[in-house]
Amino acid sequence: MTFSAPAAHLRNLSGVPILLVFGVLFVYPLLRFLLLPLVPALGPLGSVGIAAPENFLSAHAILDTLQLALVTAAVTVPAGILFAFLLECRAWPGNRVLAMTLWLVFVLPSYLIATGFQILLGWAVLRGSLVQHLFFSAPGIVLLLALKGLPFCVLAARTGWRAIGGEIGDAARIHINDSWHRRVLLRLLLPTAGAGFVIVFVEVLQDFGIAATLGAQIHLPLIIYAIYEQLTTMPIDFAAAARLSWWLVLLAGLAVALHLGISLRYTSALVHGRQREVLRPSCHGAEAVAATIGLAALITLGLAVPLGALLAEALQPTHGAFLPLGTLTSLGNSAAYASVAASLAILLATGLAARAGRSGRLRHALDVITLGNMAVPGLVLGAAYVIAFNNAWAPLYGTPLLLVVGYVATHAPMLVRFLQPAFGQLHINLADAGRVHGLGLPRRLQRICVPLLSKPLLWGWCLAFSQILFELPVSELLYPAGRTPLGVQLLQLDQSLNYVTEARLALCGILVCLTAIGVAALLAADHPSPALASQERS
Repeated sequence: MTFSAPAAHLRNLSGVPILLVFGVLFVYPLLRFLLLPLVPALGPLGSVGIAAPENFLSAHAILDTLQLALVTAAVTVPAGILFAFLLECRAWPGNRVLAMTLWLVFVLPSYLIATGFQILLGWAVLRGSLVQHLFFSAPGIVLLLALKGLPFCVLAARTGWRAIGGEIGDAARIHINDSWHRRVLLRLLLPTAGAGFVIVFVEVLQDFGIAATLGAQIHLPLIIYAIYEQLTTMPIDFAAAARLSWWLVLLAGLAVALHLGISLRYTSALVHGRQREVLRPSCHGAEAVAATIGLAALITLGLAVPLGALLAEALQPTHGAFLPLGTLTSLGNSAAYASVAASLAILLATGLAARAGRSGRLRHALDVITLGNMAVPGLVLGAAYVIAFNNAWAPLYGTPLLLVVGYVATHAPMLVRFLQPAFGQLHINLADAGRVHGLGLPRRLQRICVPLLSKPLLWGWCLAFSQILFELPVSELLYPAGRTPLGVQLLQLDQSLNYVTEARLALCGILVCLTAIGVAALLAADHPSPALASQERS
């Protein structure tokens, strides 16, 4: 009994090293960068490289970004709610295809989708048409941003439809008429719509790929690209980049605060342990027709057009090698970076998710960290790393190590969110029961932890690998000389209008991602869940 208090203190302090790692990865670099307009001495090598004049395009970039984010979110939310309704409330035969399509659109980089449309609308038959004029303008950017924001909106809306459950719907149909039923349903979905709106709004603020391809081509100033220009155009103006970054962080923070206010005022649903599964009816008549048209439009715009255009361009006859050695080297560089960074990010996220399941304080701290990460674009974090790790005591800038650290910092919070439900199933009583029945640590890991965590860990690694392989904003600012990553190489080819080489290199990268996902699927098949194994034995 005399050692219980020190043991408790040690358990409480066991999460401190992990939080210190996050402090080094996030708090210190971001504070040093964002405080730069107030304290110029925080810049690299004192005040060297910081210019005083303002960029006159900053105001236009802020207004254009805000307008695009609001329009894109308003367009995407209704479609996201309807697609989520199909997935959660209807037994439609196309639900699996819809879920797979949304996943592929989520994984496909935004700048490759933009490049596919650029290639297609550059063909002679469409040159000068109304479709081309509409695409190479603000509506085209809204279309691309809506496609990339739709998977996030559907994910948020599915949570809302699932939370409503069957009891509330049944009670509403019994006790109130149809018009009031619709009003109650809309009121219950208001927090879900707010969450989807905020997620899409923030994603638009942070999307660098579309801003660097189509936005730069039509000379539409956006905040994220204005920050990039301040950091890459001589004279480099770190202070102006920090001021623009404040606008991004403030806009995202206001959106999150608005969502929290709506959620506190309107309860989305009654969720309790006795909530039953709803028997989903089939789609008939107009619902089935509308669902089919919506799915066909999503497949066409999100996958068929960009991938088909890339494939057609890659098959164009050229002289010489299929891919120059220099461009192919970038794929190998990114594959190595992605493998190491995804593994480290999974390890860090696993430690955080495991600790969060045992400590309420750490869980709340992680919620704040992951929400804060949502408001900080990768380009801003990369700029913060340029300043924070470019000094005498941390001379990491220009090394592969800092690039990998940047990848880990941008993807670990997302993986924590991804892994928390899986670790929620791994109750401490399971390990205690195994210990009571004489199972040693290896057997407990084999019989308890591996069946429950193998699939989430494998799919989390694949998710991080596929995103890091094509990652662009952090790569643009932190990649070492002579080791160009894939995303940077693809952007350089796009800006030089070398679409044939870009298409071939992009398709090779997609094949690498599909290969990694296929290997993970095979490995996951070797570790079925305990429930599935018991069903197979019975």
